[in-house]
Amino acid sequence: MTVLPLLLLGRNGESEDMDIFLMVLALITLFVLLALPSVVWYLKDRAIDRQLRRAERERIAEPGGERTRPHTSTATLRRESITLRH
Repeated sequence: MTVLPLLLLGRNGESEDMDIFLMVLALITLFVLLALPSVVWYLKDRAIDRQLRRAERERIAEPGGERTRPHTSTATLRRESITLRH
């Protein structure tokens, strides 16, 4: 039993053409499944970048937006205590 028909020997005619078509279709499907997570990640990253640029433009466009507000580009992390119970 073959999962992906990657090597076909001894077949002639329409059956061979159909096997080649299915082989190409399987390879394209495999490529799409491997590339899909990267494409989704890239599109989400671009959406976040657009939101950040829009927020920066809105902040600058406000009257006195850049001069009166403190610089907020550095994030401050606050640790909260975690209690482990045994």
